[in-house]
Amino acid sequence: MGERYYEVDAVRGTALIFMVLYHTIFCLFFFGIIDWFNPQVISGAAGAAVFILVAGLSLVLADRKPLGVVKRGIQLIACGMIITAVTWIVYPQGFVVFGILHLIGFGTILSLPFLSKKVKWYIPALFGIVIAGLSFFLEGHTGSLLLLPFGLPYAGFVSLDYEPLIPWFGVLLLGLAAGKMLYPSGRCHLLSGLSQMLVFLRPVCFVGRHTLIIYMLHVPVIILAVFLIFPDAVLSFLF
Repeated sequence: MGERYYEVDAVRGTALIFMVLYHTIFCLFFFGIIDWFNPQVISGAAGAAVFILVAGLSLVLADRKPLGVVKRGIQLIACGMIITAVTWIVYPQGFVVFGILHLIGFGTILSLPFLSKKVKWYIPALFGIVIAGLSFFLEGHTGSLLLLPFGLPYAGFVSLDYEPLIPWFGVLLLGLAAGKMLYPSGRCHLLSGLSQMLVFLRPVCFVGRHTLIIYMLHVPVIILAVFLIFPDAVLSFLF
């Protein structure tokens, strides 16, 4: 992306900051340091939704050629597989099989037909609504390991992070549709003033420009910080 879109960086950065805060609280709960947090009640889905929406919108602004889109998708999938491997070693009973990076990686590749300038914004919007809506029909149903990426996990499936293609690819397509609608010519006339104003939000924009590396490193950093502050809690969990 040659030109910076500060409003996009700011929204993406804000979503990631909230995600980091959520994972910090989750880690404190996971290691038994706090007991008031309930991940079944307090979900990080809202932050993930904003993150995925912006990922879809950013595909429009990137203006990559098909090969570049596929390479980016493969890169994200590879990062997701690293997280799968690490969580399988650390927490095998709930390791990440198809998390947010897997979703955005596969979604990036699958979105390729919708990125053509000939495809109007309402096409990905319609597909996005349909795919997201399919989750209501899948709710309560189980499947197999092969169907897990599509929102049909096997019975008893547990994962620290699970964002299947249904409904989340639909959310990504809605973000893509928003990008086509707000940035029809590469610029957003409605947000042109806001774009300049958000230059002053440099720390948040910095986070928004480096989301992948921050996302990959933030959980190990959080765990290290928790270990340094509460070593007994972490050691008792591990041993």
